Amino acid sequence: MKIVIITITDDAQRLASVLANNLESDPTVIAVNVFHRNVKSTLEMAFKEFDCIICIMASGIVVRNICSLIKSKLEDPAVIVIDDAGKHVISLISGHFGGANSMAVKVAEIIGAEPVITTATDVHNKIGIDTIAGKYFLHIDDTQKIKAINSAVLGDKKPNLYIPKGFEFILNDSLIKDSYNLYSSINDDFKAVSEANEIILRPKKLVVGIGARKGISQSTIQKTIEKMAYKLDLPVERIDTLSTAEIKKDETGIIETASKFNLPLKIISMEKIKNLNDSQCSESPFVRRKFGVSGISEPSALIAAGEDSKLIYKKTAFNGVTIALAVSSY
Repeated sequence: MKIVIITITDDAQRLASVLANNLESDPTVIAVNVFHRNVKSTLEMAFKEFDCIICIMASGIVVRNICSLIKSKLEDPAVIVIDDAGKHVISLISGHFGGANSMAVKVAEIIGAEPVITTATDVHNKIGIDTIAGKYFLHIDDTQKIKAINSAVLGDKKPNLYIPKGFEFILNDSLIKDSYNLYSSINDDFKAVSEANEIILRPKKLVVGIGARKGISQSTIQKTIEKMAYKLDLPVERIDTLSTAEIKKDETGIIETASKFNLPLKIISMEKIKNLNDSQCSESPFVRRKFGVSGISEPSALIAAGEDSKLIYKKTAFNGVTIALAVSSY
């Protein structure tokens, strides 16, 4: 997630500094930028370029400035408001699919504040279909029917959720089990149905990019991937593909990890990595000196995930292994 923090007062600036320092160490946060004042122009820029906007100021200022920028709950970035005394963290828009609710909770924990969540499904301990889509990286075809499905959940008229092969882990999600009637999908459709309303869910592609020192063991790579999945609160079974650079294509540990997880291993040519110009990728001086590229794990993940893919877990090292996770755009 790419985050921008916008401040007005000196107190807000100090709070932003604490928050930014903490968020930058979080592997699920790809970048953090802090801007002081110029709220209107910064918001206009941020709506186009960032996944999450944190405004440390009065909520009224934010509301007045974002009204003309809002498009839809599946397109808009998460917007969070914090008072400059750091007492409350408000999830303002895109609470579910955009991740504002979960980010508000995370930010509140960092600064010792109270998270304020107002979405109906959350306050009634239910889970909306857009939250499921956001949590498990699913594309929703017909967004107009989200309200009908979520209304059924809130009215205790459990929608039917048909689960395709490969997503059986959802059966272990207690909140989903309490909100939906769960069925195995006969024809592998992933859909939610309530009376005349049907929503098709299409899984996006999740790719783990792997870089590793020579001779690294399979168990070390496996543990690194499992740590990442735990941090993301994501089942390892949700991962679609592993990828690495051609210089690592013969690494037994990587090959055995793909076999262990029963996943395809995508080999990315060094030429493609050299030609990738993506600001999401961080620079590794060691890899640059040795191989002439910025890195291995992040470019491999992004290229394998396809055009316009995004990093959702930046390059993280553990015992000689570096991994990153990218999600496809659709």
